[in-house]
Amino acid sequence: MENFGPKMELLRLSKFKLQLQSLITDVRELRERERSATEQLHCRIQKQKQTEEEYARKLQELQIELSSSNELRQKFERKVNYLQNDNALLEAKQTELKETIQSLIQSKELFVNTYDESTSDMKRSIHVRDRKLMADLRSKLDKVSSFEKAFVEKISDLEHKLKCSEDHIQRKNKVISELEAQLEAATISTACQAQIDEISIPLPMICGS
Repeated sequence: MENFGPKMELLRLSKFKLQLQSLITDVRELRERERSATEQLHCRIQKQKQTEEEYARKLQELQIELSSSNELRQKFERKVNYLQNDNALLEAKQTELKETIQSLIQSKELFVNTYDESTSDMKRSIHVRDRKLMADLRSKLDKVSSFEKAFVEKISDLEHKLKCSEDHIQRKNKVISELEAQLEAATISTACQAQIDEISIPLPMICGS
């Protein structure tokens, strides 16, 4: 009985040591978990910062691209408006030129009819007039022929100008079509605004688990 007391104390001390060792082990595990959790949280924070910086960089690039696209679209719009106005002026000139040619053609027809009638009268008078009158008549005929030749050349020149005007208008229309296609392509880039709005949404904070 006298040795029972010390043995009990030794048992209690051994049990206490085991409990203490268990607590120390638990504390070490908790510290290790805390350190690991801290490192994970730090990594996530760094990753989030990198992600935010990348988003900010992409946002700035998209804003620059959108600004450039808007400037290009406005430039195309101004050029298209200029060409459309220029084309309208050319069409007006073409209409005026056609009216001038039509008027000249009518004048030519009237002149030819009058000339035919006058020629017929002159031919009949040739037989009854002397050589002097015939010389005068031939001189008049030469003048009429020269006038008609100049008249025909003028009409031919006007028709050539009309053809050149029509070709020019066709080229203008082609350029306008190409610019309108480029304008449509440039307008598509405004879809970047939706991406900007999506990127601009604040990211949720990441909490450590």
